[in-house]
Amino acid sequence: HLPETLTAPRAALVGDAAHGVHPVAGQGLNLGLKDAAALVQVLVEAARLGEDIGSEAVLERYARWRSVDNIGLAVAADAFVRLFSNDNPLLRVVRGAGLSVVNRIGPARRFFMQEAGGAVGDLPRLLRGEAP
Repeated sequence: HLPETLTAPRAALVGDAAHGVHPVAGQGLNLGLKDAAALVQVLVEAARLGEDIGSEAVLERYARWRSVDNIGLAVAADAFVRLFSNDNPLLRVVRGAGLSVVNRIGPARRFFMQEAGGAVGDLPRLLRGEAP
């Protein structure tokens, strides 16, 4: 479940308030950490520029930044749940073959491990170990 907007006057949603991802994907914490780090970075940059950190324009920068990741992961988590909760025999075979192929191809396996760990995409500075 995704809210219509991540911001309201002088407020921003982060974490589970900003996205309800199915827990089977295990990505809620990663998204929440990215949300918090992105909001901190946007607010710090705005403060450095002398902007009102609660203004609609500043908070909208946060919302735009996070919406792509949030929507993408919500769609992926939904597909993941549908794929792995389906007992169709043909789908089970395809699913097993797909997992076997990914497991044998190092770059694909590493990509999915990085994706699952939340270490892909436009990461905020805090999550790259840098100051905001």
